[in-house]
Amino acid sequence: MFFAKKLSAEEAQRLEVDTWEPWVGEPNKGTWHVEEQEVFYVTDGEVFITVDGVTHHITKDWVVSLAKDLVCEWDLPQFLKKNFKMNHEIIAKLNNM
Repeated sequence: MFFAKKLSAEEAQRLEVDTWEPWVGEPNKGTWHVEEQEVFYVTDGEVFITVDGVTHHITKDWVVSLAKDLVCEWDLPQFLKKNFKMNHEIIAKLNNM
């Protein structure tokens, strides 16, 4: 499963995204097989993620949830700064906000 949503500052604060592990990615492109469920929040930059033939343009303030065993295309045209957390469920939390 793939889930993506632009968050308000309040939603980001409630999810405590600033406490997640930071990561910086250099420009690259390729296929990604997600080995563990991951959720990430973009703090700067952009990424294009293609899932089942649909391309999603993810930028600052977006949160993304990637299911374990998902296979997707990953395209970082410049750079990406994100905070991430493994095996963390956010969809139910967002639905309750």
